[in-house]
Amino acid sequence: MPNTRNPRRPWTPEQLDAFKASLFKFGDLGGVIRNRTTNQLIGGHKRVDAFRDGTVVRILADPQPIDRQGTVAHGYVEVDGVRFGYREVEWSLEDEMAANLAANRWAAEWDWQLVAEALQTINSDELRALTGFRDDELKNLMGADWTNPEKGTLMGDGPEADAHVVTLTAAQWVLLTDAKARLDPTGAISDAGAIEVLCRRLLSTEV
Repeated sequence: MPNTRNPRRPWTPEQLDAFKASLFKFGDLGGVIRNRTTNQLIGGHKRVDAFRDGTVVRILADPQPIDRQGTVAHGYVEVDGVRFGYREVEWSLEDEMAANLAANRWAAEWDWQLVAEALQTINSDELRALTGFRDDELKNLMGADWTNPEKGTLMGDGPEADAHVVTLTAAQWVLLTDAKARLDPTGAISDAGAIEVLCRRLLSTEV
């Protein structure tokens, strides 16, 4: 059953279709993946960096007939008795590069409010540190006010004598539009209101 507390935002149908095509073309790109054709890693670079301090490191893989995803062996990397997934493939350099990009691309966007709520449920400082967030990020996320101001409480809700014009690039406009939709799905919040809410949240979480 999907976890309702998963802090990654759902994909759009287009994103899901693209991921599905990548998944069935390259297979699971998690774990350590080595391309026999070039003897290069495709996935698992950070894992391999972490394995270097291991006292006993060995690769145990069972060969298999090449499948439609190019897999020729499955197994695991054993580091001081702990096992991690391992796969060998036979791919062209072009497939290797495409898969490497895909391995680093397919992460859904964070829902930062759900991230903060998840962190609030973790009482152990040790476990919080293992989530990968820095101390300052943890403090900011857990100290942020995620409630949206009521209508009429924003500075931009009333008549403003001295208005300022801000010019945005196309990419910045898309970013602001996305932020507005998440702050207020009804679309009632103005551009200025969205910027104000985001600025207030940022300032409220500063050390």
